[in-house]
Amino acid sequence: MNEVERYGSPIYREQPAPQLISRRLYNAVLTGFVVLSFIIMAACSHITGTREFVLFMVRNPLLVTLGSLAGSIGGIICMSIGRSRENLTLGLVGYALFSLTFGFTTSLALTAYDMASISMAFTATAGIMIVFGCAGIMFPNFFARLQGVLVVGLLAIVAVELVLALMGVQQSITDIAVILLFCGFIGYDVYRATTAVPTFTNALWYAVDLYLDIINVFLRLLALFGRRD
Repeated sequence: MNEVERYGSPIYREQPAPQLISRRLYNAVLTGFVVLSFIIMAACSHITGTREFVLFMVRNPLLVTLGSLAGSIGGIICMSIGRSRENLTLGLVGYALFSLTFGFTTSLALTAYDMASISMAFTATAGIMIVFGCAGIMFPNFFARLQGVLVVGLLAIVAVELVLALMGVQQSITDIAVILLFCGFIGYDVYRATTAVPTFTNALWYAVDLYLDIINVFLRLLALFGRRD
């Protein structure tokens, strides 16, 4: 039973029905928020590349780190609550909080690479997104069974990278594994997004899911093939 079917069950009939939108509008909103997330990250990269911001980070490293972490977690919590209550305003507040703080954090990694490397990694990531996004739509049954494998794989890679970091071992080997893993997550999250109830809050939620999948692929490709300034 997918999410659309669950809303037709007796349990959900006892609760306020979500405000449905057309599937076309849902897809447009979801895609728009994914694109907007990258635009925000690009805007943040212009700020983090300035001398003033670098000096601020040097003087306040703990404040920047904790502030970014708290903002990202707080944004996810707000979006989750907004989605569960069908509160679009709360969801948008959470999205703004998350995208800005996470955008600043992610853009810091871009300052180490030249524009040619960033463009190459972004182009490759776009191709991967198209391929595995289409696969998620064409083979929903396959990706529906991947959740457990993907979660276990992610936990395993996190554990391995933590051990390698403590040992001081270069982690370029795990970059390939992470790319492959998040290719699977892209297909899986596209499958989930296409079977979700078409509401604004769901479009917002799955846009962030896909953005995180894409950004992980992008950053790992950049780490593998990018040229540093």
